[in-house]
Amino acid sequence: MKQCSRSGCAWQTFAPSPRLAREQYLSHLVEAHTREVDADVPEGMVQVHVGDEWVTVSPDEATDLHRYRSSHR
Repeated sequence: MKQCSRSGCAWQTFAPSPRLAREQYLSHLVEAHTREVDADVPEGMVQVHVGDEWVTVSPDEATDLHRYRSSHR
């Protein structure tokens, strides 16, 4: 089972495999915790807000940044 790491969010999944749980979690993050912006982001990349700026990174780098920020709060 995987739970959303966003403060105040009680979402969780129960999936038959870790891969499916991660896919469901990523879909949840996009649907519940993102908004659409007008930006030119290359295919396969995402933008994350770091400090006062938006940074274009790979999804794996975004995950690492999220884990780092969550562990340093």
